[in-house]
Amino acid sequence: MIAWGCLIYDHNSHSLDWQERQRDIERHYLEFKNNLKFGETKDWSVVKSAPIHICSKVWIGTDVKILKGVTIGEGAIVGAGSVVTHDVEAWTVVGGNPAQILRRLDRP
Repeated sequence: MIAWGCLIYDHNSHSLDWQERQRDIERHYLEFKNNLKFGETKDWSVVKSAPIHICSKVWIGTDVKILKGVTIGEGAIVGAGSVVTHDVEAWTVVGGNPAQILRRLDRP
């Protein structure tokens, strides 16, 4: 179950290199000026990406942010407002920014 307001984001959106970010700004300006679709000219090859895996029986609370490369283990609960930057073990409750284990759950 995934509550409202969650963000599941499998990439950094921008390069860590400031020059690449500057080029993004210039591209966005040209897209706007030439009435092109936003992001159409973005160079995604400089953006780090990694898949996110959400296992069965998971509960993700309101306004949770899950970042690239994370696996949420089976039966885990992610508390509202948490920012998940690392894998979440199965059958645990995590919360906070960054999310940390708050307690372990009994497996059914």
